[in-house]
Amino acid sequence: MNSIEIYIVVEGPTEQTFVRDVLAPELANKNIFLQASVIGKPGHKGGDIRFGRAAKDIGNFLKLRKDIYVSTMFDFFRIDPDWPGKKEIQGKIRGGRTLPAVKKAEILEGKTYNGIVKQFSQYNAATRFIPYIEMHEFEALLFSDGDILAEKTGIKKAEIKKVIEAYDNPEEINDDPEKAPSKRLEKLNVGYRKVAMGKIISEAIGIQTIRKQCPHFNSWLTTLEQLKEQGITK
Repeated sequence: MNSIEIYIVVEGPTEQTFVRDVLAPELANKNIFLQASVIGKPGHKGGDIRFGRAAKDIGNFLKLRKDIYVSTMFDFFRIDPDWPGKKEIQGKIRGGRTLPAVKKAEILEGKTYNGIVKQFSQYNAATRFIPYIEMHEFEALLFSDGDILAEKTGIKKAEIKKVIEAYDNPEEINDDPEKAPSKRLEKLNVGYRKVAMGKIISEAIGIQTIRKQCPHFNSWLTTLEQLKEQGITK
């Protein structure tokens, strides 16, 4: 059976741990092998998600080998205001439009794809680059199962349920940095620790449940799975 390798440029240790310990074992069963690299220089803790910086890392992986794919895993609300597509989204919202999470992701990922393809066309970026922006951040995925989230964090189930029921799906919680999923968890439990608990909770919930509850995340994984059938045109 053919296998493929995908390098994912991630925002920080939380995403790196999730990819390495939770997502990679799941996809390895399908002969899809993932490697996660935190944006920036080795030892950097992540953050400061500017397009130029991300493009440099993405380009380095595209140049590394011709037979690998490259993807990303960045929080929507942490990317720089000048990121391609971000101002377009803000302009639509200021104009009175209500944009669901999947529409915001569509705009950002489309502009991101175009920018990378333009810079690295000679490395077959059009085929090998698959952008993914987390809506609206990694911790949204943890709201896929309120009972498990409550159990693992020690937060009352009613408090978690209140958050979940206010939105159509976990990915809609939300693009206000003060009300983002991680901020809500930190407010409800001051002992919440992103990296360790993100792994524990997502592992307990399971990738399949997360896919069912988070349509954009599921769409990304579906795209990665389909790469095996498509192959790389060199």
